[in-house]
Amino acid sequence: MDTKKVFITSLVVFIFVFLFEMIFHGFMLRGLYMETASLWRPPEAMQSFFPLSSAVQILFSLFSVLFYKLLVKEYGVKSGLIFGSFLGLLFGISQFGLYAYMPIPMILAVAWFAGIFLESLIIGLIIGLMNKN
Repeated sequence: MDTKKVFITSLVVFIFVFLFEMIFHGFMLRGLYMETASLWRPPEAMQSFFPLSSAVQILFSLFSVLFYKLLVKEYGVKSGLIFGSFLGLLFGISQFGLYAYMPIPMILAVAWFAGIFLESLIIGLIIGLMNKN
């Protein structure tokens, strides 16, 4: 396994994840989060967890690339999209399932599913493009 390529791909995926999460959760879902404000930490408290959330995004990016490299036999765009679809379904279903445990509106659960699916699909595309056979 080419360590340099894994590092570079992971870095590109991390930059995408960071920007996607900021836009999706910070802007697109802002209204839904404000409607359910009693469920979340205050914005000031969330800022104190920025290093932790960044570390989680870095690990998610790295392990997404490593799983692709370990599980996929033929690298490329098609395999990246298939990989991203499976990641999106796996994590999307898990996110959607939180609806059963949290008093959130159904639209938020659906948005989480759609968001993580789209994000994962693009992650798979990035990994596939950067790791062609």
